[in-house]
Formats: sequence, structure tokens, C-alpha cells
Amino acid sequence: MVSFYTRHSLNAALTGHHMLKRVHFPSSPLPYMLVAPQLAITLVFFIWPASQAMYQSLLIEDAFGLGSEFVWFENFEVLWQDQHYLDAFLRTAVFSVLVAALSMGTALILAGFAQRVVKGALFYRTLLIWPYAVAPVLAGALWVFMFNPTLGIFPYFLEFVGVDWNHYLNGNQAMALVIMAAAWKQVAYNFLFYLAAMQSIPNSVI
Repeated sequence: MVSFYTRHSLNAALTGHHMLKRVHFPSSPLPYMLVAPQLAITLVFFIWPASQAMYQSLLIEDAFGLGSEFVWFENFEVLWQDQHYLDAFLRTAVFSVLVAALSMGTALILAGFAQRVVKGALFYRTLLIWPYAVAPVLAGALWVFMFNPTLGIFPYFLEFVGVDWNHYLNGNQAMALVIMAAAWKQVAYNFLFYLAAMQSIPNSVI
């Protein structure tokens, strides 16, 4: 009786071992050939120029570009002591943070509204995507015209609430105008991703 159960267990173990046998696929150069062009483009147009820029930032060249001297991090020390550079860096950081927050936050809210629309959903979604198709130059001209202190419609309404809008003379208003224009241009792009993500979530979960 013991030998019967022993043989039975051994056969089952051998059968399970054969059933769990790994499948080996033949190696093929096709995946490497498909990835190679993208890797080559990334190497030539991104990694190589970036590495050259990092190396040249450690050099000082003469006015004619005929000679250079390796100075390690001296250029960065001088740069961080320049008040004009620090002001420009701060403005760039504020611009980047506010544009990202406004564009992504507004896109998320609009995507939530568009996801809940039942009738005419395609029409509303198309209207929200249109700004992404507007050329940046045209979008800039449009915002400058709308906020023109003399001809623009928004300064006319802002005057009723006591805001004297003139971005030609006020640096903060000029920054605000650039931030609003840049965020408006990116809302449609972020809206596409948020809407696609929401559509992949089952309605029972939402």
C-alpha cells in the first residue's frame, strides 16, 4: 500500500514537472533593430549635445574661440553670484510652476465635466481640444490683442473692478499675461490625457 502511494506521488510530481516546463523562444534581432533608430536619435541629438554642453560649462574660452582653459566649477560660482541671473532663475521657476499648476488643474476639472456630459459629449470635447491646434504665434497675438490696454476687451471689464491693466508698464501684469497664455495653450493637451485616463476607469468606480 505504501509503495502504491509512493509511486502515485512520484508520477504526479514528474507530471507536474513536465507541465511546468519553461518555454524558450528563439532569439531574434528584430526587437533590437526596432529600438536601434530611437536609441541612435536619442544619443546623437540629446545625450551627445547635453554631454558637450556640460563639458563646455567647465571651460573658459577666449573672445575668438581659439583657446580654452579648464576651470572646473568657477563659471557656476560666478553665475550664482550674479543677481540678474538669480532674478531670471526665480522668474523662470515661478513661471514654470504656475503654468503647470494652472494647465493641469484646469484640464483635470474640464475632463471631469466632459466625462459626465451625456448629450453632445463629442461636441464639448472637440471644443476643449481646439486650443491645442492653434499656432503659438497666433495664440500669443490673440492674448496680446485681448489684453491690449487701449483696444482689448478684458482691460475694459477690469476697469469696472478698479484694476488699471497695462502690461506694457506693469511687470507683474506682463508675467500674469504670459502665464495665462501659456497655461491656456497647454490645457487642451493635458485634457486629452486626463479624459483618456477617466474613460478607462469603470463607471462603477467613479
